[in-house]
Amino acid sequence: MKAKNPRGKSKPLRERLYNMQTLRRAVQLLFFALFIYLFALTIGRTDSEGNLGLPAPIPVDFFFRIDPLVGLTTMIAARKTITILLLYGIPVVLLTVLLGRFFCGWICPLGTTLDAANSLFFKSRRSSTSKPSFITRSWKYIILVAVLTAAVFSAQAAYLFDPITIITRAMTFVVYAPVQLVIRSLGTTEFLSERAPFLLENGFFYGHQFFYRMNLVFFAIFIAIIAAEAYSRRFWCRNLCPLGALLGLISQVSLIKRLVGNTCIDCGRCIRECKMSAICDDPREYIAPECIYCYSCTKVCPTDATRIIPATSSATYRIDTDMTRRRALQAIGIGIGWAALVHTNLATKTVRETGIKSSSPQLIRPPGSLPEPEFLDRCVRCSECMKVCPTNGLQPALTEAGIEGLWTPILVPKIGECAQNCNLCSKVCPTQAIQPFEKDEKQHIFIGTAVIDRSQCIVWNGDKACLICEEYCSYLAVHFREVDGVRRPFVNEKKCTGCGKCESACPIQPQAAIRVFSFGDKRHMSREEQKFWSES
Repeated sequence: MKAKNPRGKSKPLRERLYNMQTLRRAVQLLFFALFIYLFALTIGRTDSEGNLGLPAPIPVDFFFRIDPLVGLTTMIAARKTITILLLYGIPVVLLTVLLGRFFCGWICPLGTTLDAANSLFFKSRRSSTSKPSFITRSWKYIILVAVLTAAVFSAQAAYLFDPITIITRAMTFVVYAPVQLVIRSLGTTEFLSERAPFLLENGFFYGHQFFYRMNLVFFAIFIAIIAAEAYSRRFWCRNLCPLGALLGLISQVSLIKRLVGNTCIDCGRCIRECKMSAICDDPREYIAPECIYCYSCTKVCPTDATRIIPATSSATYRIDTDMTRRRALQAIGIGIGWAALVHTNLATKTVRETGIKSSSPQLIRPPGSLPEPEFLDRCVRCSECMKVCPTNGLQPALTEAGIEGLWTPILVPKIGECAQNCNLCSKVCPTQAIQPFEKDEKQHIFIGTAVIDRSQCIVWNGDKACLICEEYCSYLAVHFREVDGVRRPFVNEKKCTGCGKCESACPIQPQAAIRVFSFGDKRHMSREEQKFWSES
C-alpha cells in the first residue's frame, strides 16, 4: 500500500510538486553556470591569433541579447531596429506571454544570486510571517515608465536598474579583480604555472593586476541589493526591477496559472512562503504579474490544494499593478526630467561638425565606437568591453562625458593602451555601440591624437636623448626631425590613431610628456572616409 500523509492524500502528487521545484532549481543553477561560463570566456582568453575565448555554442553576450529591457530601451533611444536583439528577445517575450514571468524565477542570474544569499545569510533571521515591503510594487512600474520615457528622448537610464547589467558589472568590478588580487597575493600564480599553465597562457589570470575606477560604488550597489533580502525576500525583484515589471505586464495573459482546490484549509502557509508576496489575503487569489512560478507555495501546502498548471480559468487571477494614472504621469515626468538634465549637462557640450565633446579632452572611446550621440543611445554600461580589454585601459567614465555618459567605457592610456592586434571589445558589445571591425582596420580608425608636451619632454626641454615614444608607437606615427641641431620628436596626425601606447610607455610620470586627446577622434567619418583622410 502507498503511504498516506496525515490528510489521507497519496504521495505521488506531492512528489511531482517537489520535482517541479527541484527542476526549477536545477534550471536556475544551469543558467547561472552558463552565465559564469560566458563571463569567464571573456576574461582575456585568446588563442594564438588573438581570437576571443574558447569555442562557445552561443554568443558570450547571450544574457544581454535575451534581455527585453535592454533591447527595447536601446532600440527606442537609437531610433533603429537592432536585428540581433530582436532575434533573441522576441522568443523570451513570446514565452512570457505563454508561461508567465518565468524569466525571473528560472533564468535571471541576479534572481538566483538573491535566492542563494537568502538561503545562506538571511533564512534563519526571517520571521514566520511575510513582511510587507515599505516600497510598494508600483515602484518598479514607475521606474519602467521613467526609463522608457527617457529612452524616447534619447537618454539611456536602463543601465541603472537592469538586473543583467547590474550582475555583470558586479562580477567585473567586485569579483574578478579582487579574486585576481587574492590569487596573486597567495602566490597561486606559480602553482598554476606548474600544474595548469594553460590558464595563464590563455590569459585567465593575467600577468598584471587589473584595477577599475568606481569599484567601491558598484560594490555598494550590489551589497545594498543583497542586504535588502534581510528585510524581505526578493526585495529588488518585488519593488525595483524594471525588467520584472516589463515581464509582469507581458505575462498578464499567461496560460500557466496558480489554482487552489476545494481542499484548501486557509492555513496561510503559502502566503508566508511566497517570496514575491504574490498571494493575496485570500490564498485562493494571487497577483499574476508578481508570480515567478517558483513552486514554493505548492511545496508547503499540507492538503495539496495548490497547483500551477495550464488553465483558462481566471477566477483567482488578478493583475493588479498599483499603477494609477497619477503615478504614470509622475513616472513620465521623471523620465523627461532625467533626459533634460543629462542633455544639458556642461560636459555634454559638443563641437557641431564632429560631435566630439569639447569640454572633455580625455574622452577617448574604444575603437569602432559609433559617433558620440549614437554611442550614448546604445551603450548600456554592461562593462563587457572593459572586462575583455587585455591592457585594462578601458575604464568606466566619471565626468569625462557628463551625467549622460556616466560609466560608459573610455580609454585611459596611462593605465593601458589600445593594443594593435586586439578587436575584442567589438566582439562582446551586446548593443553594437561598438561596431565590429577587423584588426587590420585599426590603422584607419582614429580615436584620438597624441600631443607632445614640450615643457615635459626631456628631449625638448632638456636636450636629452629619449626614443621611447618612437620605439613603442605601433603605427609609426612618431618621427624625429632635427631642430636647432638636436633631433626632436614630432607626431604625424595622419598616422596617429590615438591608441595611447606612447603615453603608457612614456618615462615621464605621473603625467606623461606625450598624451592622447579626443580632438583627433574621427568617429563622425565613415571608415572609408577615415582611410582616405589618412592617405591623402
